[in-house]
Amino acid sequence: MDSQKSNPSTMGRDWQHLPPELLQVISKKVTSLAVYIRFRAVCRPWQSSCSLRPDHLPVQLPWLMLPYPSVGNNDSTRCFYDLATSKIHELELPETHGVSIRGSSHGWLVLQKCQVVSLFNPITRVTISLPPFSGRPTPLGIAPASLDGSDDENFFNNWEDDQYAINPTDNVMVRKAVLTSSPVLDPSCKVFVFTNSTWCLAFCKIGDKFWTVIEFEDDWGICDIMYSNDFLYAVDPLATVIMYNLNKPSRTLLDGEVGSINLFCFHRLVEGVSGEILLIDDRSIYVNEVFKEIEHKVYKLSNDGEPKWIEVIDGGQNVLFLSGNCNAFSLSRANLQLPEWGANCLCYDSVRTEQRNRQESCGSWYYTHNIKLARLDDGEVTDISTVDLGSFKVNERWQRSLWLTPSLL
Repeated sequence: MDSQKSNPSTMGRDWQHLPPELLQVISKKVTSLAVYIRFRAVCRPWQSSCSLRPDHLPVQLPWLMLPYPSVGNNDSTRCFYDLATSKIHELELPETHGVSIRGSSHGWLVLQKCQVVSLFNPITRVTISLPPFSGRPTPLGIAPASLDGSDDENFFNNWEDDQYAINPTDNVMVRKAVLTSSPVLDPSCKVFVFTNSTWCLAFCKIGDKFWTVIEFEDDWGICDIMYSNDFLYAVDPLATVIMYNLNKPSRTLLDGEVGSINLFCFHRLVEGVSGEILLIDDRSIYVNEVFKEIEHKVYKLSNDGEPKWIEVIDGGQNVLFLSGNCNAFSLSRANLQLPEWGANCLCYDSVRTEQRNRQESCGSWYYTHNIKLARLDDGEVTDISTVDLGSFKVNERWQRSLWLTPSLL
């Protein structure tokens, strides 16, 4: 017995051959996704005893996916800042090489290369292909907003695929994409996009061969979209919201009073944890005509009588996360293991621009990132970054950061 205690290889074999039932019990006590992945990676028996897609893990605090490093980038390594551990995870993701990342939703990244769009889970490395934009579109049944209602029937009677076809050489850019659910858990998952093309709004189900077009023309200028309970919402620079009923199908104008909302700026729509429609309004703060900071205001669309936007001072159970590329969402703080700062706040990636090598003809511009926290009640802003997130050279390959809720599902 003494010899066994002094023999590391014997002890290693004992740990390696723990009963699978015991390993399963232990693994279900793990609540951190990063720790669970390391737990499965100890050895093959541990890996085979623990589910690849565990359903016991709670909703994770988001990771911030940073742009490519400015030095030594091999186009495969992506860095993620983990809010829960204040550490940066480096993942080898060759699938992201040479593609644009158009958003994240339900733990999945939306990738685009030319007219090919796909979903990619950076944790499980699973890829799901979506229909190419060069395929023929299918109309949902809502005529272009520019038409009079009496022309709707004629529009669909005279429908021609070629009229709104996207040529293979067209430069179609997805400006944002959202998923209704995890495509692994829900076979009926839908992917919504709004683009810079004649297909202003479109969606597809997993497995579809063609996109279904909701809105054909972007005459009013979409800032952001949001999905909730079979309704799609879109907002314009005037904070006007259009609600699309996907079952009917129809569009409804929710022309709420804008009050103190900053008009003609960028707005983001977010579904609150109780199903309410939230709007995040970005406004630039200048001191002596010099840019100082971006201030964020949060509003809720009230339907008591005439629709109107009401500023949110108490966020209730909502914890709001915001970064570039229209990336914004809310999580319930009741389901999160939040640090002390996690109450009634908006957590966002603050990006500052600085110029280096001024002696060069054009100089070099870099972005630096800091994670900040803005309280909704008094507007107090604090920096919660505990590690250096790095700086990133601005070039044609630079992409904005975005939040990702890591998931194995």
